[in-house]
Amino acid sequence: MKFTCPNCKIKVSKKEIKNINKKSIHIEKQCPACKEWFCLNKNLMYIKTFAIFLLLITSLLNIFSFKSEYSIIFSIVGLAAIFVALMIAIFGKSNVVEIKDFIKKN
Repeated sequence: MKFTCPNCKIKVSKKEIKNINKKSIHIEKQCPACKEWFCLNKNLMYIKTFAIFLLLITSLLNIFSFKSEYSIIFSIVGLAAIFVALMIAIFGKSNVVEIKDFIKKN
C-alpha cells in the first residue's frame, strides 16, 4: 500500500520507510525522500483508538453477557465502531510532525 508524504507529496510504500517512532499512541514515520516526520492526524488517531476499544468492549460484553436481549445492541455498536476505525485507517490524512513536538518526545 502506498501513501503520500504530506510534506513533499511523493508516493511512499511501507517497505521504503526505515525510521518509525512508536513511543506513544501516535506512530510517527520518517519520509525517505525529504526526511520529514509525519503521522496520522492526532484527532483521527484518538477517534480510531476509541472505536477499537469500543469494539473490544462490546465484543466482550456480547461474549460474557447473560442477558441475550442486549446482544443485538452490542453487535450493532461494535459493527459501527469497526466501520469508523476502518474508514479512518483507509481514508485518514497524515500530518507533518512539527520539530518541536518531536524534540519534546525525545
